[in-house]
Amino acid sequence: MSSAIAMIPVRLGSSRLPGKALLRDTGSPLFLHTVRRAQAAQRLSQVYVASDAPEVLTASEQEGVPTLSTSDRPRTGSERCAEALSTPGVQGEPEIIIDVQGDWPEIDPEDLDRLVQALEEDPSAQVATLACPLDGPEDLASPHVVKVLTRPDGQALYFSRAPIPGTKEGPQCLRHWEAARRHVGVYAFRREALLSLPRLPESRLEQLEELEQLRWLEAGWRILVLHTDKRPRGIETLEDYKAFLLRVQPCDKDGSGIK
Repeated sequence: MSSAIAMIPVRLGSSRLPGKALLRDTGSPLFLHTVRRAQAAQRLSQVYVASDAPEVLTASEQEGVPTLSTSDRPRTGSERCAEALSTPGVQGEPEIIIDVQGDWPEIDPEDLDRLVQALEEDPSAQVATLACPLDGPEDLASPHVVKVLTRPDGQALYFSRAPIPGTKEGPQCLRHWEAARRHVGVYAFRREALLSLPRLPESRLEQLEELEQLRWLEAGWRILVLHTDKRPRGIETLEDYKAFLLRVQPCDKDGSGIK
């Protein structure tokens, strides 16, 4: 088995829901739910929180979670993980690093293990990620839901906020919503791929779609997309957070109350 760790990149400057990482209506900051889910994975030797926010680092340390202090320069969570990987706080030289954004509190630990296994079994892939079924045509239409199309072997073809695949029917393409899948924002990187990521030039497609994984595709990286029947949701808006609260038990600090 390869050595594997998880990093939870956390920032407080969310444009849609500022300070969401520290929202604690459950009794525990939002990002710590993500931490606990990652800690339940069997193939991860350690879980770190990477952040430039003192409040986040303090909250992590109070819960006994190892922290990695980063600068405010990273533009994305993956870039923050790349910077954190080079800090002295990381033990050893893990071969696989899973980047679990702090606003994915319902990620399934077994799926994290599957990502590690996927890179172990396919040495040609630089990255592995997850996708699940769309919930309906409204997901296909929403720019807040990232869609992904893959080859039969699971390699990513394209990620988009637009309805894909499109058809000559125009808006009627929503009738074919089951042809796409919803991307789940978690990535397993090979060590060398993650460290090289900040040096990749930002791409035009990445800028247009505001999706960093398009930079990797344009650079020729092979991204494996694993299907999961779990349907975790990232917390982007206040409405997302309120919906999350309905799915957890009050004061559930370890994530075990997630339905």
